[in-house]
Amino acid sequence: MKIINIKLNRGIYPVLTFFVLSIVIFMISRTALLIWHPEGTESHIFDIYKYGLLYDVSINCSMYAVVFLICILANFLSKVPAFILILQKLLLSLIITIQLLLEVSTPSFIIEYGVRPNHIYVEYLIYPKEVVSTLVNGHLFESLFCILICITAFILFYKLASKLYRDYTSIKVKKSLLCLVLAIVLIPYGIRGTITNHKPLNPSNSSFCTSPLGNTIPVNSPFNVFYALRHISDSDIKSSSIFAFDNTVNVLNNYDKFSKVTKPETIDNSCPINQVITPKISPSQKRNVVIIVEESFGARYVQSLGGDPIAPELEKLKNEGWWFERLYATGHRSVRGLEAITASYPPSPLASQVKLEHREELTTLSSIYKRLGYKTSFIYGGESHFDNMRSYFLNNGVEEIIEQKDYKDPEFVASWGVSDEDLFKKANEKFVKLSNNNQPFCSVVFSSSFHDPFDIPQGKVNIDGVKTDDPRRLTAAKYADYALGKFFEQAKKEDYYKNTVFLVIADHDSRVRGIGAFPLTNYSIPALIISPDITPRVDKRIVSQIDMLPTLLSLTGVSGEFPLSGEDLNRDDIIERAPVSYNELFGYVKGDKFTLLVPGTAPIFFKIGEHNTITESDSLSQKDLTVSVSVLNLGIQIYENNFQRISCIKGLKQE
Repeated sequence: MKIINIKLNRGIYPVLTFFVLSIVIFMISRTALLIWHPEGTESHIFDIYKYGLLYDVSINCSMYAVVFLICILANFLSKVPAFILILQKLLLSLIITIQLLLEVSTPSFIIEYGVRPNHIYVEYLIYPKEVVSTLVNGHLFESLFCILICITAFILFYKLASKLYRDYTSIKVKKSLLCLVLAIVLIPYGIRGTITNHKPLNPSNSSFCTSPLGNTIPVNSPFNVFYALRHISDSDIKSSSIFAFDNTVNVLNNYDKFSKVTKPETIDNSCPINQVITPKISPSQKRNVVIIVEESFGARYVQSLGGDPIAPELEKLKNEGWWFERLYATGHRSVRGLEAITASYPPSPLASQVKLEHREELTTLSSIYKRLGYKTSFIYGGESHFDNMRSYFLNNGVEEIIEQKDYKDPEFVASWGVSDEDLFKKANEKFVKLSNNNQPFCSVVFSSSFHDPFDIPQGKVNIDGVKTDDPRRLTAAKYADYALGKFFEQAKKEDYYKNTVFLVIADHDSRVRGIGAFPLTNYSIPALIISPDITPRVDKRIVSQIDMLPTLLSLTGVSGEFPLSGEDLNRDDIIERAPVSYNELFGYVKGDKFTLLVPGTAPIFFKIGEHNTITESDSLSQKDLTVSVSVLNLGIQIYENNFQRISCIKGLKQE
């Protein structure tokens, strides 16, 4: 029997060794994730490892391609120079260490976001100051552990590479030429990940079940992250990342099944989503408008909405205004909430409107009230450049931005900016000054204390009596509520209070996890409108964040035609519905039914139970499916055709 003797210190074998070692690391990580979260994957084990191998080969071909070429070209030399060998050892060690880092950081990302590292992971890298501060102040142990692992791994991998390159010998020119030809031919195919399919491998190729996490297990984290990096600036939608495209005609024809609005007598085809808002309330004078966006404050922190007793101040305030019991967030990121609240924009497969470039000013809260003579502002405790908020607000009607640098001697500065108490103190000072000058104002106030790593002033609140495995998070939530209560306590003493419409609303829930088909339980959020022109009441209708802007316009006596997608909730005949999105998943809530659209698979229908739990249903609703697909495409059509431009507003006036 002849034994094959392969010398690993010859030719391309050192690079191949690291190539295979990377695959072993990915497979071990994949297996660990399967053991940790087997939900929905039990009957797809073969597919998970089959597709997993394709993703592993693809990312390895991408990351090791340069080293392969350096190694092969160096073999044409009679003796490979020492510096080239050192370069190869460094590159191999660095590549596999980066891969290991991304896999090691995966569990923490899953705990927070419910899926493997994706575009969110990449987007946060743009803001190193906030990320580093968050890691140091809230995840120091995990960060040091990852750094220690990476340093140790790099040293060990470099030692392995040094061993492989010890007494290194090149191969003959003919073999080097053959290797070069094979590399030029095979590496591109390896990166592409498929021969028969006309489209390259992408994360959605492994979608085989109804679990968002289960569908990401085959995709190694480096592939996911580098795929997101390549497409971070894309403003178009690929067919692989959407359930189905729909044309403009169908989308507009189904629009009246999505929102109950009054259409203009004469429809302008260039502004087809225009709705007529006719206020039922005529305030005696111009009402100020203040929207307080509470970071990550989902219904789970509000006892009357089925959550923990974390928000006593909000619970007291709800008795003074219009309280919404079944309001849904459109997404799980702040930028989704902001586009919905301030622009009545529906969720879509596109990036948020906060991040996209626009050809013309949009119709937003600020752009409307600015034209009515209001002083418009965005007040934030952190740095407004984060998530492109500064550009979005300044380009769309906001005249003044107050951010972290504008606070003199704040009492407490956290990773994401000054404390909510400092934020509200500044906001109150601003409102008092404007009110004293008889200047009506419209302001968006965005809190940040309830944000990982949850560093807040000590001794302000406690959560005694609340059972939790995450006391730091709940304490920060209670502090956010405490600061909100202090603001209203002070505001009620000011003259502007009795002439102001307040909206308190969350942007999204905290820690939305993709366990199960869709995390609908995490989409219920609190919302409260306090106004001198309304009587306190509880609204049990199903509504959305996108309905807030039309409702505020109506409450403040503003009338005209507006290119807004939401409904005026002052009407009694609204359509009760809520569009929701989670990464590439799109859902549509209608009554007790939930339609889920997943790229690459058939639609799934669910029945909604208590606390928004969902159970799969056999009943197919073709009508709900048709409307869901149209709503999924509505945001795309609005953006691509510029349907929400400010010039679409007609007959703007305030009674």
